[in-house]
Amino acid sequence: MNTKTRLLPLLIALAIDPAVAATTVDIADRDVDALVASIHHANQSREATTIRLAHGGLYTLVTASDENRELGLPVITGDITILGNDADLRRYSDEDFALVAVADGGKLKLERLTLAEGSRGALVNRGELELDQVRVVDNIAKNVPAIIENYGQLRVIGSEISYNQLAGTQRDAGTVLNYGRLDLLRSSIESNWISRRYDSLVAASAVLNLGELKLAEVRVRENTAMPELVETSLGAIVNVGNGAYQASDLTLEHNEPVDTLSAARLAN
Repeated sequence: MNTKTRLLPLLIALAIDPAVAATTVDIADRDVDALVASIHHANQSREATTIRLAHGGLYTLVTASDENRELGLPVITGDITILGNDADLRRYSDEDFALVAVADGGKLKLERLTLAEGSRGALVNRGELELDQVRVVDNIAKNVPAIIENYGQLRVIGSEISYNQLAGTQRDAGTVLNYGRLDLLRSSIESNWISRRYDSLVAASAVLNLGELKLAEVRVRENTAMPELVETSLGAIVNVGNGAYQASDLTLEHNEPVDTLSAARLAN
């Protein structure tokens, strides 16, 4: 058998086996079942998968696809890119769940997508996550410490994190909570609101950083950390513990408590 004859069955197998071939999947407007199924399939693939949503589409999550983890979409364990095409992914349910999570070893890129109305925050990342032109808006954190929790590598580019709420938090919390590596580039964190139950807690209305933080061309404005008891551990951006940061072209405006507290913490 010559070389070409031996290779032919392998080439045919690669062409028909979705587990070994790169994949692009188009999801029709409002077809959440197809989106969930595509993520499950992509998680089993050994190659990267691109999922394209309908232009300006609406994808409403009425039930958690992962009830154990309280997640609207399946946890990401593969290598997935979701091209949102200015679509919305929204929770529309009496159930409480976050929208998206990336597992340790998982890789996800979200592009031109709105994530809204999660009730246990919006995003939890333990792998690699990139947000490119993503809006994280109108989410609530119930019994969780943040709207966006990062324990891995998170890169946010040209995105908006706004109009989110954390009410009566019982542990250290922030709109964005970073324990890993977080790069915020050309983005805004605006009009978020956080309250806490005990004065021993640290509460950051924008970012609570315990990892590595880089901010470049970022606007942080009109965020509120409610001083129910004392203000000594409140601010828009709070760097604590082993947290390390770099900041350039950072704008702090009209945050409560006043910006001088946040600026002083950044300057330390």
